[in-house]
Amino acid sequence: MQRPTALLVLIGGRQTPNVLSAQYLRPDVIAPIASREAMRPGEAWDRVSPALRQLSPSVLDPQTVDAFDLQDIRAKCAAVMGRFPDARWVCNITCATTIMSIGAYEEGRARNADVWYFDTAGRRVVALAGQPPHGDPYRLSVKEYLQIYNRSAQSAASPPALWLALARQMAQAPDEAIEFREKLRGSGADRQFTASRWLTSLDLTPTMVQWCEQAQTAGFIDQIRDNGGHYDLHQTDGAFWPFINGVWLEVYAWDAAQRAGCFDDYRYAVQMPVQSGLSSVNQIDLAATHAASLLIAECKTEAQPFRTQHLDQLRAITSMIGGSFVGALFISARSQIYADAQALTAFKGQADARQIVVVTGDQLGQLPDILKREAIRPTYPRG
Repeated sequence: MQRPTALLVLIGGRQTPNVLSAQYLRPDVIAPIASREAMRPGEAWDRVSPALRQLSPSVLDPQTVDAFDLQDIRAKCAAVMGRFPDARWVCNITCATTIMSIGAYEEGRARNADVWYFDTAGRRVVALAGQPPHGDPYRLSVKEYLQIYNRSAQSAASPPALWLALARQMAQAPDEAIEFREKLRGSGADRQFTASRWLTSLDLTPTMVQWCEQAQTAGFIDQIRDNGGHYDLHQTDGAFWPFINGVWLEVYAWDAAQRAGCFDDYRYAVQMPVQSGLSSVNQIDLAATHAASLLIAECKTEAQPFRTQHLDQLRAITSMIGGSFVGALFISARSQIYADAQALTAFKGQADARQIVVVTGDQLGQLPDILKREAIRPTYPRG
C-alpha cells in the first residue's frame, strides 16, 4: 500500500512556492505552520488557504508560532508531523523567516523528511535533506494546470499562419478593426453562414481593403469587387465573421504570448466546463503557464468594452483555478483616445481593485513585453 503524502508549509511571506509544492505533490495532508503576523485578517494565511484547499483533501488548521522562537517552531513542527507517523513527509521551508525555516529544516531532517527550498527566480528546487522532486515542478501545460484544479478544458488548435498575418495587421489599427466589423455587420455578415454569399456595398477605407486582400489570401473570401469605391466581398468560409468579430484579438494575444518567449505553454479559446452555475462553459480567451503559474486574459473587441461586469467575470474564473495566484489581464481593441475618458478611468480603478492589468488598443504593439512582464515580474504580486 502506498504511503500517504504529507506536506508541511511555512506561512509567513510570499506564498507562491507553497502553492507550487502543493500543485506538484497533490498531498493527502497539508500542515501549515504560521507566524502570528501571517494569521492576521487579510494576511498570508487568508490569501493562500483557498488555493491550498483546492489542492488537498485535508488542510489542517495552522499551528501558530512565534516566528523568532526556534524551540516553539520545532515543537509545533514535531507535534504536527507526529500526528501522521506513517506518511511520507515533505517540508517546504521557503516561505517564512529564517528562524522558521531553520526550525522546520531541523525537525524535518530529524524525521527523515524531504526538505525542499523553492528558488522560483532560478526555476529550481534545492533539496536540503532527503530526495529532490522527480521531474520539473515548474513546468506545466495549460491542460495540466487546470487538471490540478479538477477542471477539464479544450482549446483551439494553433491558428494558421495566414490568420496570424491578418490578426497582426488588424492589431496595428484596432479601432479601425472595430469599425470594419460594424461595416460587415451592416452587410449581413453576422447572419448564420450556410453557403457562399456576397456581402455588398461596403464603404471601406484603404486599410480595410488591405485586410480584405489578406482575408482572401487566408481563404475567408475568394472575390473582391470594387464598384466605384464601394466593395462587394464573396464570403466562402463561415469562420470569417467570428474572426472579424473577435477571434482576431484572441489570435493576436496567442501570437504575443508566443513572441514573449517565456511561457511553457499558451492556448487561446480555452473552453472550460463549469461545475455549477448558469453558464455551462467558461471561455478563457488566452491562458499561458510560466513556472507552474497561470496567466489568463479576457479579449474584447466591443466598441464600449470598459464595463465592470467583464472584470467580475474574469475574477470569477480565476477563483476556480487558483484565485489570487492567477495573473489576469483585460485586453481591449479600443484605444484610450477613442474611449469614453470617464468610463475608462472608472474601469481602471475597478481593475486595480481586482488586481487586473488593463491593456488598451494603443498598447497592443507592446503586448509581448507586457505578457512577459506579467509572467516574470507581475504588477500585482501573486497571492
